[in-house]
Amino acid sequence: MATGVRAETEAAERSRPFQWLVRAGFVARGITYGVIGAVALALAAGAGTPGTAPNQQGALELIDRSWLGKVALVVIAAGLLAYALWKLTQGIFGTGPEGGGGTNLKDRVANVTGGVTYVIFFLVAVRVLAGGAGGSSTEPRKTAAGILGWPGGPVIVGVAGAILLVVSLNQIYEALTGRFVRDSKVGRMKAEERRAFLILGRVGLFARALVFALIGYFILRAAIDYNPGTAVGVDGALARLHHQPAGPWLEGIVAAGLLVFAAFSIAEARYRRL
Repeated sequence: MATGVRAETEAAERSRPFQWLVRAGFVARGITYGVIGAVALALAAGAGTPGTAPNQQGALELIDRSWLGKVALVVIAAGLLAYALWKLTQGIFGTGPEGGGGTNLKDRVANVTGGVTYVIFFLVAVRVLAGGAGGSSTEPRKTAAGILGWPGGPVIVGVAGAILLVVSLNQIYEALTGRFVRDSKVGRMKAEERRAFLILGRVGLFARALVFALIGYFILRAAIDYNPGTAVGVDGALARLHHQPAGPWLEGIVAAGLLVFAAFSIAEARYRRL
């Protein structure tokens, strides 16, 4: 039974439409983080963007403000879903149709975590398309408050924060060592393209990992302190950074890094092994 399910899943992943959708997912990831980075950079510079938060929902709501944006958001949502399913199957089965991913526990956990994250991104996109209200900055607190009330809730929240921290540390390691190129078709790149790809990956992955590490830290604090108000999302993490000494400068550097990660995502749409 399991063998049959795996064979059917691999056959679906090898289909050209699905592969195009996954690559569209990389582009969707790039657009989302590009908008987040641009909004955060504006806030760091004191310009501000009224009504838009530097998070996934705020980015998608900004895209959704015109009829052309709504069409783009449909494509983005489809790409995010395909990307999420691809990450989840890599986490479950180990490798994709082109050899991407890995069979060790670290790679599997990272892929499952990524898959769940982008399922959430997809649901956010659907909510925006359906005209859902904002308020995403308070959702991590509401979620944490709900789970903390469960039997063993603090443990669940604490484990979630710890996993996010571990994944973030792994991403920092991948960024510093350049090991992320294992999953890309670097052999097809010219020397200049490979150098640019390495720079984009190292800077972009480090910046995203830093934001995720902050989120994981505050989620873990929420579990330890039994205080859901400590839990934050992307915008909350950037806001906490903003209020540190030299905060606007730090926020600006991280925001610029997220813009680099957006460019790296676009490059991965072409070169990533699925």
